[in-house]
Amino acid sequence: MSSSDDFFKGLVFGAVIGAAAGILLAPKSGTETREDIKKFSSDVQDKAQDLYYSSRKEVEKRIKALKAAGNRLDLEAYKKLVSKVVEELKNDSDVAASTAKKIGEQLTDDWNELKSAVV
Repeated sequence: MSSSDDFFKGLVFGAVIGAAAGILLAPKSGTETREDIKKFSSDVQDKAQDLYYSSRKEVEKRIKALKAAGNRLDLEAYKKLVSKVVEELKNDSDVAASTAKKIGEQLTDDWNELKSAVV
């Protein structure tokens, strides 16, 4: 969450508290105060609804961007990279071939999990 989001939330919260204090502490009759409270609650509801819809649009936009990024993932390039790593590990005298194969399988499983999570 960015500092501008925190600032906006603090600003809205402060406005709500200030307006509530102003309404409740104003020297008005009960009828006028109730009308002010109704208007205030309606305004708060409208602002909350606007915030909800704008947040929802932002989340939808980010989900679309994430899906688009997932579509750009290149399985063939990933497989080539995994094969290269596995071959290098097989050639390393300290790493057994079976260990290199297990690492390759794990990397392939990781790819499948990543792809299914994004798409």
